[in-house]
Amino acid sequence: MSHYRTFPQEGGLTAFVVDRPGRVLTLSAQWRIYDALVPVTTRSFGADMTPYWAQRSKEGYLERLAEFVLIASPEGRMIGWTGFHVLPYDERTLVYLDSTGMVPEQQSRGVMRKVMRERIHEAVLPACRPDLPVYLTARSESPVFYRLMRGLLQEEHHVLHPHPSLPVPEDVAASALDMATWLGQGAILDRTTLAIRGAYQGLDELYGELPTTGDADLDKLFRGQLGPLDAYLLAGRVR
Repeated sequence: MSHYRTFPQEGGLTAFVVDRPGRVLTLSAQWRIYDALVPVTTRSFGADMTPYWAQRSKEGYLERLAEFVLIASPEGRMIGWTGFHVLPYDERTLVYLDSTGMVPEQQSRGVMRKVMRERIHEAVLPACRPDLPVYLTARSESPVFYRLMRGLLQEEHHVLHPHPSLPVPEDVAASALDMATWLGQGAILDRTTLAIRGAYQGLDELYGELPTTGDADLDKLFRGQLGPLDAYLLAGRVR
């Protein structure tokens, strides 16, 4: 793979960052990445992710990203990944976190949180229009990812929704609807709860074992409200 920048991480890990991968990577390089993502994602989620990447590759996952980040072990093996879309609208800019994960032995060490915070706050946000608000968004059924994403907002007055005890503000609901519509799921988004029923219809399940955080309110928000193929459209103002 070429056309990348490297950022050393703790423990000898390395983050490889590719801007506009659809423009700079050959189709052969993109398929090599998809092939590498299948076993890493399967380990991360505890379920066979071959159908997931077959669908995502057909949708042009890498071709559409603004930035793709691959995290490698000291031996050069892929152990994590994430990607971002930057979507400009007249009233706001949406940053969509599209598929993120780490192999189990590297989870909860803070590496992915650090990498994502650096990419969002040092690379993505400075490139967004300064006169418009920016909303961070993602589609997920994981309270563990929710907790990670909540930490990316940084400012205390920036709240991630849905929230266990707060209603969804109108600006966040509008941002979530824009994002769900871009994903082709606007018609099945509940703007009150931000739930998307049947978000993962192409899969038998996304997780082999549903993750929990130990935070009773947060776990209840997910496990008490979502079925195995449902997700939330997570959204919060980040600037």
